[in-house]
Amino acid sequence: MTMEEPLKKFLEAVNEGIGLRDEFVYYMDFEDYKHFPDPFPRTTFSVKEVTETIYRYPNPERSGEDFRWDIHGRLLTPDKPSLSGVAMVMIHGGAANEYEFLFTPDGPEEYLDLTKVSPVAARVGVAQHVASLGVPVLVISLPGHYSGRPWPPISVRKPEFVLGESPSETELTNRLAVYTFRMCLEAIKLLVEKSLPGYKLYVWGHSTGCEYFYLLEQYGLTNPLIGGLGFGTGMTGGMRKEWLLSADAKALYKRVDKLRPIVDMSRRSPRAYTEVGFVGSQQPWGNAERWFDLENHRRPQFKPFLHDIEHHGLDMLLDAVRKKSGLPDEELFVTFKGDLNRLRGKKMLYMVGECDQSHWVNNGEKGIEFRLQYYAAQRFARYADKMRLVVIPHLTHYGHIESYNERLANIMVTGFRDYFP
Repeated sequence: MTMEEPLKKFLEAVNEGIGLRDEFVYYMDFEDYKHFPDPFPRTTFSVKEVTETIYRYPNPERSGEDFRWDIHGRLLTPDKPSLSGVAMVMIHGGAANEYEFLFTPDGPEEYLDLTKVSPVAARVGVAQHVASLGVPVLVISLPGHYSGRPWPPISVRKPEFVLGESPSETELTNRLAVYTFRMCLEAIKLLVEKSLPGYKLYVWGHSTGCEYFYLLEQYGLTNPLIGGLGFGTGMTGGMRKEWLLSADAKALYKRVDKLRPIVDMSRRSPRAYTEVGFVGSQQPWGNAERWFDLENHRRPQFKPFLHDIEHHGLDMLLDAVRKKSGLPDEELFVTFKGDLNRLRGKKMLYMVGECDQSHWVNNGEKGIEFRLQYYAAQRFARYADKMRLVVIPHLTHYGHIESYNERLANIMVTGFRDYFP
């Protein structure tokens, strides 16, 4: 196989529709994935920490004061840009932060010169690969999800809504009652605008993080959005509820019962990751226990209930959320209010692992329209100028940190060069 064969097949599929199945799906051969070529020569890059602060929602413990929310990220800037005036923003999913895009569990916790180290053997995060291909990357940690210190044990750790500070139990409860997508949107928007002024943007989300692509522009982001990407990505809250009711209503009401307390967090565990199928054959670090051992010092491993409630479209809890939060309806469930007409004129390129239990495997026996990732893409396709979904064998929900993650970066940057323009 020549290195150009996988590229040729990919571009024929996404641009001309040759080889697509199920309307817009490209089922990529794993050998093609493993040999997908670099779209540009590798370059060095610099790394800069960036932080911004917003104030939103009244603090019940301090009359007249709003809560402070810090958002943290890192900006990777290539020394030799390959594309003019464009950058990529990467937003993590539940229980993660920016480190998931910077490092892999089995790789070095450092930034490597990928002009001197083999990208295949480096085992660095996907954002490093994108930057080394000449595209600036801003990786973001949602408020509370980042700490500059090693995290304490999962059972007792708390979000650092204000960097370097651990909230009291009362403050934690009060903040979890108002941990909305709307608040996160304002924080992301500020960090992006301050870090990437003047850039046109591709927004890449993992899982829950995908929802910001279609909301950022709607809520006032000044940077032009030129394309959306995602891996194991979600959908609007309304779509998610609709899908659950049609595919697995029992799971919907089970989740409602679990999240009914509103002001709590789900805490991740190796057992839970194994049960939901996050463990796969392309994870060089081994089992889930080893994965957690390697990541626990830097990965938060928690997700606020309210963020999950809004993400999964559980509006049957809206009255309880209103009561706990005290917020007006315009601050709540904005994922239900996404204006997908804003996708018109834009292209989308989504990817999913063939072994991603929640987004691709589950309910597939009922028909492809019941696979979560396909269900979402099919609906986005009604609005977007073009939608393509790439299914990659052997990868799970965490394909961006698994073996050959440098190829995932190659596909994305190739998309910037040859699909989106």
